[in-house]
Amino acid sequence: MARRVIVHVGAMKSGTTSLQHALYAHRERLAELGILVPGETWRDQADAVWNVRGRKKSLAGDRSIEGAWQRLVDEIDDWPDTAIISAELLAPVDDDVVATVAESLTAAEIVLSVRDLNRNLPAMWQEVVQNGEVWSWSDFLASARVRRPRWHLPDLVTAASRFWSEQDVVAIAKKWSAAGPVHVVTVPGPGAPREALLERFGEVMGFSFADVPTPPSRNASLGVVRTDLLRRLNVELDGRDLSYPAGIRLRKHMLAKKILPRLEVEDERIGLQVEPWVEKVARHQVAALRKLDVSLHGDWDDLTPVAVEGADPSAVTDEQIVAAAAATHVELRAWLVRRAKKSPREGWGPETVPEWAPRPGAATPGAAEDAVDALADLIEWAITRRRAKQTAKA
Repeated sequence: MARRVIVHVGAMKSGTTSLQHALYAHRERLAELGILVPGETWRDQADAVWNVRGRKKSLAGDRSIEGAWQRLVDEIDDWPDTAIISAELLAPVDDDVVATVAESLTAAEIVLSVRDLNRNLPAMWQEVVQNGEVWSWSDFLASARVRRPRWHLPDLVTAASRFWSEQDVVAIAKKWSAAGPVHVVTVPGPGAPREALLERFGEVMGFSFADVPTPPSRNASLGVVRTDLLRRLNVELDGRDLSYPAGIRLRKHMLAKKILPRLEVEDERIGLQVEPWVEKVARHQVAALRKLDVSLHGDWDDLTPVAVEGADPSAVTDEQIVAAAAATHVELRAWLVRRAKKSPREGWGPETVPEWAPRPGAATPGAAEDAVDALADLIEWAITRRRAKQTAKA
């Protein structure tokens, strides 16, 4: 049985992808030093966490994950030294899941990585849009402001919105303290060396990432135009009864993570100046965390909100949407055609992939809607083709 199990629970958008990438990049070296990263890939850990949260199938619905949590626990139990789990999916869980984890991993230590609130607002909006949400930027901001937690009125106001379920770090720390001692790792501010966060996480692990080169992870951000295009696409797919996670692999792992980031289109990062309510909540967060019995790795000043330079997503024009959608359609359709040629199927050949050309003049009324519809046609074609294959196998 492992003498020590480090459970990194997030929070989301606090460098979790970089940390997970580094853990698996150095998995063999860590094992030589007595540190187990269980699971052959990070998907094994994600499956296990979804399983302990109550799921029996993957989000895509095409794989059984029943027993995945117990398999991970068994691997840890067979290890004599330190083991590490890292999954931001653990941040918003309820007390029952925390209790299950605590019972399964009796030597658990909790790690909560925290980033400054103002940088996390735009980061979280684009992330939830990549996960199928349809909120506009203005609605997302308003929800975060109105439904922010008030720790002095715990029985009257709860962190009910999607943002605060992932970012109320005080509530997360309190909840997870039932499973073991809590370490808080702060994400360094803008301009800090990329390796600084890894070094802070390494302090908890007892391992120096400075001794081994770690290639950067590939988790590219989307700008205002591409994020709003994806949001409009989510709205259209919802209307076609194809709500997320329908087509999750195509929509998130291919479109959002690979095709959209590499497009050469006019775009800017999502900008946000620091508003007074953000400063106030951030101060309360730090004060409340300092009162908890946590170990700090980093600096509380890292959580002082800083302005994010960029553009306002609310100002995205239909012309920009048409241009981005047209470029996206070319790339996505070409990828689907290649897939159809590689795996030919009667009635679903490459010639059946929907075609589209933008109207002359991007400012034409309805052009943006047409462009988004055309992208939705491609997604719907791919989902229907896959479902037809599954039906034929059944």
